[in-house]
Amino acid sequence: MKKMTDLLSDYFHDNCSREDEIAIEKWLAENGGDEVDEAFQKILSEIRVDDATLAREGFEKFRQRIGSARSSSSAERLRRTARLLQRVAALLFIPLLALSGYLFLKDNPQQMEWNDITIPNGTQQALTLSDGTVLHLNAGTRVIYPAQFTGDKREIFINGEVFADVAKDPDKPFIISAGDIQVEVLGTQFNFRAYNNLETVEVALVEGAVLFETENSQQERLKAGEMVQYNRTTRQINRELFLTHQYKSPSKNEGFYFSNLTLGDIAKELEYYFDTDIVILDDELNSNRYVAYFTNNETLDEILSDLNVDGKMMIKQSQNMIFIDKRH
Repeated sequence: MKKMTDLLSDYFHDNCSREDEIAIEKWLAENGGDEVDEAFQKILSEIRVDDATLAREGFEKFRQRIGSARSSSSAERLRRTARLLQRVAALLFIPLLALSGYLFLKDNPQQMEWNDITIPNGTQQALTLSDGTVLHLNAGTRVIYPAQFTGDKREIFINGEVFADVAKDPDKPFIISAGDIQVEVLGTQFNFRAYNNLETVEVALVEGAVLFETENSQQERLKAGEMVQYNRTTRQINRELFLTHQYKSPSKNEGFYFSNLTLGDIAKELEYYFDTDIVILDDELNSNRYVAYFTNNETLDEILSDLNVDGKMMIKQSQNMIFIDKRH
């Protein structure tokens, strides 16, 4: 007999027998808490895929099947599982409207309207939420947010980079979720970089205080002038200090603040900002780390030239693509 976590994975991917489906639905209906949480975490670790269409199809089948068990489940147990489904949705960036029929149970008639926007490459945009929070969204950023905040928290979902000026509300913490990362605040200003295809997640706190939490329950409480970087591959966290009055955010079109980032991560951010494909042909170059600040409206060519101050890179441009290789 397979372990329940393995059966649940098969269930998610529509790869199990009807007998197993019944057993899983019964188990989900009767269980909650840590055991279910661990099972979902295993799925989360396996479904970080680039094929968003495939991911959405798999999740939709899963959602429909698990919804069929509603009549035999208590509302409290369903709420526990709904919280976990929401994590899956955030990781895959599935429009949360697809979850409304499940997340809002018969005993809770309140419905939420969700908005879903993506900022085109090469542009930035400011967005004001219903509570007065202002989000400065960088190029290539996707944000899913409610038209009106309800309940005891204010939660939005981000894939990309945002400078947030959060409206103070001591009774309703503001939460930004980025799949495997969550930042919780009451009222503050900070920059949050968490593109799905970047290895390093970064939070730079300009004002106030935030709680940074990873999917494996690592937590960091930050004060103004502190920055935390989380490596999604190694799961290591690095903290450092910076001068808040000197911090510049690309989300606000102020410039770039690269602190101990790999060339690979820097290149991906520059791709979004300048809407230009950058291909790094050498693995060693890709993993080289840089500390660099650009605050004078430098062009892409100027930024890459400054990063190549030692002359070890060979940079070539062909049409709308830039190729970077090691100079031999």
